[in-house]
This record gives sequence, C-alpha cells and structure tokens, in this order.
Amino acid sequence: MKKFILVAFTAVLLWNCQGPKAEKTGFVDMQKLTDKYEKLNRLKKRFSDKEAAFKHKYDSLGQALQMQYNDFLRRAQKMNKAKADKEYQQLMYRQQQMAAQQQQEYAKIQKEADEQTAKLLDDLKKFIADYGQKNGYTYIFSKNDFNGVLYGDQAKDLTTALLDNLNGQSEKTAGKDEKSDKTQEAKTEK
Repeated sequence: MKKFILVAFTAVLLWNCQGPKAEKTGFVDMQKLTDKYEKLNRLKKRFSDKEAAFKHKYDSLGQALQMQYNDFLRRAQKMNKAKADKEYQQLMYRQQQMAAQQQQEYAKIQKEADEQTAKLLDDLKKFIADYGQKNGYTYIFSKNDFNGVLYGDQAKDLTTALLDNLNGQSEKTAGKDEKSDKTQEAKTEK
C-alpha cells in the first residue's frame, strides 16, 4: 500500500510539474507583411499603371478639347451670335460627356482595385489562419490592429458562453424588473 501511495504521489507531482500545456501565441506586423508581400505589390503596380494610362488618355483628350475651344474662340469673333452660341453649346456638351466618361472609367478602375485588394487580403487572412492551425498556434495577433486576432483556436471562442450567460442574466433581470414594476404599480395604486 505504501508503494501505491508513493507511486500515486509521484505521478501527481510529475503531472503538476509539467502543468497544463502552454498556449502558443504569436503576432504579425501586418504593415510590414503587406508592404513586402510581392503579390500585393504586383497588384498595386498593375493598378498604378492602369491609373497612369487613364490619366494620360484623359490628359490627351482634355488637350484636344482645349485646342478645339481655343480655335472656337478665335473663329467666334467672325461668327453670328446664334452660330457661336450653338457651337459653344456643342463644345460644353462634349466637355460634360468627357467628364462623365472619365468619372465612370475611374470609378470602374477603383472598384476593380478595391475588389481585388480585398480578395487578396481575405486570402492572406485565410493563409495566416491555416498557418496558425497547422503550426499549433492558439492565437495569432495583429501588431497593427488589423482586426486584432488574425487566428484563434475555435476551442477558445467564448462567444456562445458569454451570450448564454448574458441572455440568462437578462432573463433573470427581466423577471426581477417585472416584479419590481408590479410592486411599484401596487404602491402607486394605494
């Protein structure tokens, strides 16, 4: 019996010395990661080139329209008022059309860039989560407040427990509030 107690005591002592399994955590400097991520940099370069081509296109169209306007001003002095007004209105219409087209094209480029960047960042978050899971991390945090926790072991998710407790507490409080309201009403009636 003494041997059994000694073995049990030794086993308990060894288990306590090892303690619970330490959680493996880490963090990511998301600013540095996104600045040096080649796929994201290629995407930025591609859209930077698209914006440069866009700007060049509309600078050229704007210069051509400006030349037409300057030509009109030179000729307008020799035209009758009705003809000058009509040609001026046509130039203004072309300018407005060009501005609307420019705005639409830029919005399309911007939307495409935003969508592709968001998709790439979502893929990056998934990659970090997969990396954390495969390498035994309990948590991976963002150094730059990029949504705080980039990966968390689902076993550590407290959301359901907190909701259950909060909602349970709310039900208890609601019951107390109803009793309190009835007591208050009874006092008011007297």
